[in-house]
Amino acid sequence: MGRRERQRQRIRSAILDAALELFAEQGYAATTIDQIAERADLARRTVFNHFPRKRDMLDAWRVERRDLVAARLGGGGVRRAPARRQLELQMEVLAKVNEENPRMARVLSLGWLSELGTLESPFPVFESFRDSVRLGQENGDFRPSVTPETVAEILSAVYTETLHRWLQAHQHTDQPFPLGPALRAKLALLLDGLAVPSGLTAPQA
Repeated sequence: MGRRERQRQRIRSAILDAALELFAEQGYAATTIDQIAERADLARRTVFNHFPRKRDMLDAWRVERRDLVAARLGGGGVRRAPARRQLELQMEVLAKVNEENPRMARVLSLGWLSELGTLESPFPVFESFRDSVRLGQENGDFRPSVTPETVAEILSAVYTETLHRWLQAHQHTDQPFPLGPALRAKLALLLDGLAVPSGLTAPQA
């Protein structure tokens, strides 16, 4: 990485650090680009050059979170696991990442809710959920009567709603309900309904 790129990364990090502080202090919707520039001690134009919209900061954190989850899952070992175990591991890692950094989890969650209100941003759907469901259907473990995309939408909505409840509880106590077990219980309920009964072969779609 050259000197110019290092400088660019330092500025980008300063902007994201300032934005995270302000979003956590006063909320995503109430924070302006001018306030972020002032907190980062940068010109307004500099912030816009790196992040033309506030939602671009959410995208940057989302990518970082996605890469962190992927690194925690370890790649090949997870991909070789049965589909159900893949989904369980994904929920477990997502729970741990949020529990380790609840401030970031809250900023991302509330930020995306604000953006969803504009109808510009689609509801986030985890492609990894879709891929695991498709694998389960191909291997005859899951019924093929529901598309992988639909199941992924449902799993993503369950994850997001459970995370919101956990974040709300986190505001009122230092020990909210455990996020991991809550996600696992809901995942099990959904997958039990999707699973092909033992001894039966899933009909072809």
